[in-house]
Amino acid sequence: MIAYTNELVADRITFEPYAGKLRLTYENANAGDWVRRPSAKAWEPGVLRARVHDLRDSPARCGPERMRTLHVRRQWLCMNKLLCQVCARPATDPRTGLIPWLLPETAFERTSLKTGRTHAPPTCWDCIPKATEEWLQGVGLCTVAEVRPAGVLADLYRPGVLRALVSTMRNVFVAWDDYQHHRYALATSQVVELEGIRSVL
Repeated sequence: MIAYTNELVADRITFEPYAGKLRLTYENANAGDWVRRPSAKAWEPGVLRARVHDLRDSPARCGPERMRTLHVRRQWLCMNKLLCQVCARPATDPRTGLIPWLLPETAFERTSLKTGRTHAPPTCWDCIPKATEEWLQGVGLCTVAEVRPAGVLADLYRPGVLRALVSTMRNVFVAWDDYQHHRYALATSQVVELEGIRSVL
């Protein structure tokens, strides 16, 4: 799930007219640049997702690891299919139906006693030792009963003079039902709501 240097994309973004307003877009946009929640209504415009290359199968081309940078599309896939962020296999425990989850303090926001939001994907039981040893420090281990889409982490922009981009906020949570911010957002990762969280000692 970690991005490699040569997978990062710096394609230009701008604003374009859309449904009587302006929305963020890539200069050479295609339909796959926008994402919506799985249960989205047909009228929901979606959010522009940051572009990345996928060079996992080309080790000579991918460059060095960017340990603090998530690969946008791989993170999205892990969240949608509940795949382990290390081995990319299903993370759900087949015996219990619960999902093991490592929650770094910097990537988790508690919303109630047994619920919370995160953009960190799950980790299967087999890969937890490797993840805690090599990648993740200051994490809590828990199990999760259910997962539902919550929104995205995004950088927000507003149009300046002649549609020049003005950055307003970085790495902020934008909920799927927060439609007023969707057209200004460049999504960098998906956020899910975890339910039935139980700590594992």
